[in-house]
Amino acid sequence: MNPNKNSNKSFQFAIITIVSVLIFVLFQFLAANNNISEDIYTYASSFMLSIIFVAVIAGFIYSIKGLREPISVKKIIGLCVASIFTLILIGVVIANVTDIYDF
Repeated sequence: MNPNKNSNKSFQFAIITIVSVLIFVLFQFLAANNNISEDIYTYASSFMLSIIFVAVIAGFIYSIKGLREPISVKKIIGLCVASIFTLILIGVVIANVTDIYDF
């Protein structure tokens, strides 16, 4: 049995999150240059944001579960990426709630 099971899953979700963010940025770039239609951009970016949302939450959960595992590079990368994106996610949610409250 692999002793770093949760750390490896956290690392995998970190990679999924980073790749999804890069694909989202690519769609932003293509939409800004009018290389894709607005409908394709809307559906694709919504799908990518959903994947990012799920991957960030799952990666953070596995990072927390893996805190007691031995230290490895994958553990540190997974924990850092999950923590950074979780803080960004919390900040976006708080900003949206305050915007709704001010409206």
